[in-house]
Amino acid sequence: MDLDFLKKVKLFKNLTEQELNTFSSKLKLIKVKEKEIIIKDGELGDKLYILCKGRVGISKKITMLDEEEDRDKTFIVLSAKDFLFFGEIGLLGSQKRTATVTAYSDCELCTLTHKDFMRICKLNPRIGFKVIMEIALKLSSLVEKTNSDVLKLTTALIYALR
Repeated sequence: MDLDFLKKVKLFKNLTEQELNTFSSKLKLIKVKEKEIIIKDGELGDKLYILCKGRVGISKKITMLDEEEDRDKTFIVLSAKDFLFFGEIGLLGSQKRTATVTAYSDCELCTLTHKDFMRICKLNPRIGFKVIMEIALKLSSLVEKTNSDVLKLTTALIYALR
């Protein structure tokens, strides 16, 4: 794996070159075709994904009152040029996925399994601490945004019901 690319991935921003090499040896490159589902909402998963090439959409199923079937609502589109990762909760073990991730173009992704991450952490807890801190910061930011969204929706509902 290209260390220059990994240095730009926010998850690894605090790692030394030697620490990046440790991760690089455990990453597995996968290729997915446009429209292929990478992660399915509700399924168990134990992998983190780093988007190396292409674009993906993150969506959730929503239920509309006037429709019989749920439909996917894309909340965000990620691009490899932003050096992003997703599925980070999978590093904590086999966890239920909270959204569907679909390839919006042909993509290349690097994956890291929970098992490999735990091996790295056992051999070098400092590396594990740095990565877990980045995951905690991302999750904290997502919780903050979710709280803000819930407040806005609650306010809108109160005004709609008046």
